[in-house]
Amino acid sequence: MQADAVIREKEPMPITSMSQMWSVLQAVTTDQAGAERPVNHLNEWGGFSKRLKVPVFTGWKDRTVYDKESKTVTALVCDTAWTSAVGVNNQERWLAHAEKNNNRQAAFFVIHAADENASPRKVKYIDDDAVFVGEIVRDGGKTYIKGRRQPL
Repeated sequence: MQADAVIREKEPMPITSMSQMWSVLQAVTTDQAGAERPVNHLNEWGGFSKRLKVPVFTGWKDRTVYDKESKTVTALVCDTAWTSAVGVNNQERWLAHAEKNNNRQAAFFVIHAADENASPRKVKYIDDDAVFVGEIVRDGGKTYIKGRRQPL
């Protein structure tokens, strides 16, 4: 080893799986009987974050819009035209919970797709340093969250 070599601590690995991010957020959902269980990372895109104390959803980077003036990011978190009934039903349940119990407030985290044109998409990485918290906005069959960045 050279005398001038610098030993650095390893950089943390970026989060690349939904199950890792649900764990960071301490997110859960409920079964039909109302019993708490982990979010199914394969076909559920939302749950309740015990860490944030609000429902939390996924937002693909290419389906987000940044507003420079208001300094908010808006993400599409649910579309009734999506083909996964399990995913849409789960989203609608947690959106209704936020509307009823959290003054229309919810959060989302941003996912970067390996290929934005693929179906189904695969996660390239997840922005794990922050979430966006704000108001639910419904527009026909599409539902958005317009949020402000909140570091994790």
